[in-house]
Amino acid sequence: MDEETGATKTTYARGGSHDSGVILHYVAIAVVCFVIGLIVGRSAPVPSSEQAPVAFDEAQLRAVVASVLEERAQADAAEGGPDRFALVDDDPYLGAVDAPIVIVEFSDFFCGYCKRHFDQTFAPLLENYGGHIRYVYRDFARLTQESTPAAAAAQCAFEQGKFWEFHGDFFSNQDSLGADFYLATAEKHALDMTRFAECLEEGRYVNEVEIDGLDGQLAGVRGTPGFFINGQILSGAQPYSIFERMVQRELDKAGIDWRAEAAG
Repeated sequence: MDEETGATKTTYARGGSHDSGVILHYVAIAVVCFVIGLIVGRSAPVPSSEQAPVAFDEAQLRAVVASVLEERAQADAAEGGPDRFALVDDDPYLGAVDAPIVIVEFSDFFCGYCKRHFDQTFAPLLENYGGHIRYVYRDFARLTQESTPAAAAAQCAFEQGKFWEFHGDFFSNQDSLGADFYLATAEKHALDMTRFAECLEEGRYVNEVEIDGLDGQLAGVRGTPGFFINGQILSGAQPYSIFERMVQRELDKAGIDWRAEAAG
């Protein structure tokens, strides 16, 4: 039993992709490369006044995103419903790898509604149903200039098996987030400080954070927090009762008698 979350099992390994999510994942990476290329083209020095900066082709990007979403919808229809593992990627998670219910959260450590979910829903959900849930955390770091550094710092902690400790401390101390707090949190949880500092300095996981955000956008996330429960989107910090109802419905579909477990 995890002391902080009440989960029955904590797993720190990065999860592997499943076949049905491969197309979406690799197209997402392709779109990332496309966007990065545009950004680099816009920001690179112009050697001659005759050369104009590269224009951001928003229409082209929207067309790529629409194409990906259409392919995903077609794949879901062909398979009889969304693949619960499609958005798992290699991000930190709690629970069993093959749990019947997969919840993927797209979140920002500076998001007030994400903190509300952390304070009111996260722990009781895992305490009551954690034996049946694989809970995945992914970044949608868009709210502040510090959102990406904070997310990358948590990924540096994940590298040393301490992501969920940072997750709890970050949401409990939103007003303190910054470089000094990241280092203090790493020291608090006995991380290898040299390794952690090097990870922060080189921005080792900034690209990982950006890819998470793009994956979320491609999947339909428009704000934080955004959730996928066995592939079904749920937006916003909905009350615990909504999550519980959706989880119970998925357990019923899987033939799991959660009522007997609750009574026992």
